[in-house]
Amino acid sequence: MKNTSLTTKLITAAVFVALTVYAIFLAWNYLTASETVSMVYSYRTERTLALDGVAVRDETVIECSDPLVELTMTEGERVAKGASLATVYSSSAALAEAKELDALREQLEQLYYARNASRDTEAALRLDREVESDIIALNAALANGNYTALESAASALKGTVLRREYAYRGGVDLGGRIEALEQQIESASGAGTGASRKITAPFSGTYSAAVDGWENVLDPELLRTLTPSEFERLSPDSEYSTVGKLIRGDKWYYAAVVSEEDARALDVSESYTLLIAGIDEPLPVSVYLLSKEENGRRLLVLTGDRYLSQVTTLRAQGAELVLENYSGLRVPKNALRIDENGQTGVYCRIGRFAYFKPVELIYQSEEYVLVEPGEIHAARDGDVVLYTIRAGDEAIITASELYNGKVIK
Repeated sequence: MKNTSLTTKLITAAVFVALTVYAIFLAWNYLTASETVSMVYSYRTERTLALDGVAVRDETVIECSDPLVELTMTEGERVAKGASLATVYSSSAALAEAKELDALREQLEQLYYARNASRDTEAALRLDREVESDIIALNAALANGNYTALESAASALKGTVLRREYAYRGGVDLGGRIEALEQQIESASGAGTGASRKITAPFSGTYSAAVDGWENVLDPELLRTLTPSEFERLSPDSEYSTVGKLIRGDKWYYAAVVSEEDARALDVSESYTLLIAGIDEPLPVSVYLLSKEENGRRLLVLTGDRYLSQVTTLRAQGAELVLENYSGLRVPKNALRIDENGQTGVYCRIGRFAYFKPVELIYQSEEYVLVEPGEIHAARDGDVVLYTIRAGDEAIITASELYNGKVIK
């Protein structure tokens, strides 16, 4: 009886040990042989060069130090030769009268619009859409830190809201208000505003109210002769104007010191894209010049002839120069493998099976690569389709003993 009991215990213990070993084996096999996959998808990236430079334009300061000035033009506006840039007033009272008269004329214009809109249901509804559009423009200017555009957007929104308010009230009482305003404006105009003189544009160009003292220091032609050290020693003068300046022509420039190594990546005949914070549009530029090498550095000058109205207030400004754009299929870098024929590719899970898909490298970073389908040697069209990598494939990242047709968990 005792022998039977001992034998039973030994058998039970042996079975327990065997089951334990088998469970450990299965767990180990699962942990070491399980596959991790990642989705393949289309992706775009850029190779950029960070710059810390200065915007340069062919600028002429409009000389005026009078404090009582009302500007006629807005930032970035194109100006014809002889056009009025500003009006100088002889006293604060005269300036206040002129501003009041402008406000009355703006209000009258809004009432005219509202009277017409009150007779046209479609026009009234269109004002709702204009309010929404103006709010979006205001938010965009605020998000980008573009305070010149912010002021303009706020003014436009105010005017649209007032027109909408008048239009929805109906045109019953608008006639009397319009008549009263017309008489008030006629009376104020007849009294005179006390304007002493007008300042006009000496040539056609683009207007800017920002004068910072660099206008007579940073000249496009001067840049041709500067070394990197001379450029860095430049400083603004004490130039000042209450009216602003005019920019001649359509071209603008961006100058920055770069290393000799970075300069070798640039080609004077090539076009690039400049990205500047606060400007929505990518700015197309080309290399205007690269100075001679000085202590391992060069002066890089870029030039552009588009979007001048958006860069009139820029001066010292960080930027990124896009050297190259890359697009392809994004795959984790550790998913790349080389088969027995020395071909680079990616194993992808198709259904429950693994298949090797050849690829050609387009771009690689520390974490991922961009690829395109590689050359496939197959007699059947079905095999070509099967072994062609595409967006939506599941790239196998971790696995052991991969081969075509391997069953994947």
